[in-house]
Amino acid sequence: MKSHAFTLIELLVVVLIVGILVAIALAQYQKAVEKSKATQAFTMLKSVYDAAQVYYLANGIWPESFDDLDVQVPWTGNTKWNTYTEARDVRSNEQWSVQLINGFPTKGVEIGRISGPYAGTGFGIYYEHAYRSIPEKQVVCLEKNSRGNFLWEDKGTYCEKIFAGTKVYGGENSYTFVYQIP
Repeated sequence: MKSHAFTLIELLVVVLIVGILVAIALAQYQKAVEKSKATQAFTMLKSVYDAAQVYYLANGIWPESFDDLDVQVPWTGNTKWNTYTEARDVRSNEQWSVQLINGFPTKGVEIGRISGPYAGTGFGIYYEHAYRSIPEKQVVCLEKNSRGNFLWEDKGTYCEKIFAGTKVYGGENSYTFVYQIP
């Protein structure tokens, strides 16, 4: 009599192969989901930055409030994402915080994660920046430790691995790491 069943070793090999494939697919799926969420943040960031730039060109000063801009920010919270900058106005929801930055000489807009697995990461566009190594007038990816949620061992995980960024600012003792993204 011949048995038409699988051996335990054959079943274990199949389960191992399926497990490896699922792990690879899940990592790619999570990366795609995060890029989708970031696209929404990019849209908000770019809209606020463009409105701030129009205000600056019309009035000669960087705006102090979202109320000065010709764009609606639907968020009503006031949780700061980056406590180390001179944010003049802040609007937040449960996951993101957008800030108008107006310090000497840094002027720009930042949007960052205040909750979730990537809390402490975000994006910025600067009209002017105090540190000349940080690109101006283009979106940069930021990793910060301002909320205490960012693990130093993981620096580069978000900007380098998800967005293929290249570090342009930040050393071992820095609170901010800035990555230029393609």
